[in-house]
Amino acid sequence: MGKKKANGEGSITKRKDGRYMGRYTVESKRRAVYGDSFEEVRQKLNEILNEIAKGAYVEPNKYSVEKWLREWLELYALPTVKRSTYISYEGYVRIHLVPEIGQIKLTSLSTRDLQKFFKEKAGTEEKKGLAPKTLRNIYNMLHSALDQAVADHKILRNPTLNVKLPKVKSKEMRVLTVEEQAVLQDAVSRVDELHAYGITFAVSTGVRLGELLALRWKDVNEREHYIYVRRTLGRLQKVDEKGHLVKKEKGTPSTEIVVRSPKSELSMRKIPLFDELWDDLMAYKEKQNALKDALGSEYQDQGYIFATPLGHHNDPKVYQTLFKRILAAAGIESANFHALRHTFATRALESGMDIKVLSALLGHAQASTTLNLYGHALPDHKKISMEKMRGNYMSCSISGSSDDTSADAPQTQDPTISTIEDAQHNQEPTISIAAEDIQGLELSGDTNAAMPQIRDLAIDTNANEKQAQAS
Repeated sequence: MGKKKANGEGSITKRKDGRYMGRYTVESKRRAVYGDSFEEVRQKLNEILNEIAKGAYVEPNKYSVEKWLREWLELYALPTVKRSTYISYEGYVRIHLVPEIGQIKLTSLSTRDLQKFFKEKAGTEEKKGLAPKTLRNIYNMLHSALDQAVADHKILRNPTLNVKLPKVKSKEMRVLTVEEQAVLQDAVSRVDELHAYGITFAVSTGVRLGELLALRWKDVNEREHYIYVRRTLGRLQKVDEKGHLVKKEKGTPSTEIVVRSPKSELSMRKIPLFDELWDDLMAYKEKQNALKDALGSEYQDQGYIFATPLGHHNDPKVYQTLFKRILAAAGIESANFHALRHTFATRALESGMDIKVLSALLGHAQASTTLNLYGHALPDHKKISMEKMRGNYMSCSISGSSDDTSADAPQTQDPTISTIEDAQHNQEPTISIAAEDIQGLELSGDTNAAMPQIRDLAIDTNANEKQAQAS
């Protein structure tokens, strides 16, 4: 039995048709190059053998960018990413990448090709382009796909590495004012739909719409007054086993409600409820149970907290329609459901909550994400926090006359400050939680201290009436 040639070995022979063939071995596979002369084949063979020796060899292939991206979607993306992510990827490939660069040979795709693609997709002042976040998502997907092409020896290097994306412009965030929040919660209390209470619950906890609608009563800890965010609910396009989106046909919908794990691992979290919010949630449960008893067998109990009147899960689009109707009744403009999450985070920082505690409550992977999103609420918080340091300051009486003739006179302290101990004793207690205490709170399970200030979010819509009665 003949010995297999190792990588880097090659030979040249003359064919019957007069042309020359050079053969070489790579990864135990025999490959060949052809030419009209011995010298031509020798030169081609030497170049290939040098690439093999340097680890820079790329196996010849006829892949176009389109062919590779579609193969990558089916073989690598479909089995490993969430369906919602896959649907986004499929759209990026089909709508944006294939029409623009799909016909380029994969081995010929350059950084310049991609830079031109992203420049055109970013748009101009005259022509609106894709949002910077969408461009970043396309770039990240393309980077992963071409990284896999490098690993599969389809290309030598990833051409996305030196692409420069346009800077992300911060989009103005819609946050309800305190007055709008009060009006909205009042409007929620006036509608007939019992499950509309989820709107008040969302603005008081910061949960996303999908997380809210996926909550079940088994996610409620009645002993410690927590809710556990374990899943999210959404309507997604159906995808077949080949990764193709299912098209809508008569009698067959192309979408379905899917309950899945949350956005990220850290999105799985527990949120403590302050007393007033807990009491309202339990009152809501009693009303839901009364409805269940009244409907009898018509009520199909699936265990969802914010269920439909018949006990089923709520469709996010239908719930958003309810939300918009209540907004209109309250006279609040230009706010989507996610604005409730922004409002919760802003109120929390305004109340003095520690940024890391807020980050954990929101389910962000890093506190820097929370800070970047909601830093707008911190300037006044900084001033308030510094004011709390006044009690620890002891005056040195620097602002006296430069010609001090009272050295022998008894010195007195600033009448507003006695000793540091007294100042600390008289200092108003702070309600923020130190960052270093977070881990301990989480480990002990006693994170009720993380949200005492958020009870201010349960705005008493009858406050004005109560004040009038008191006066």
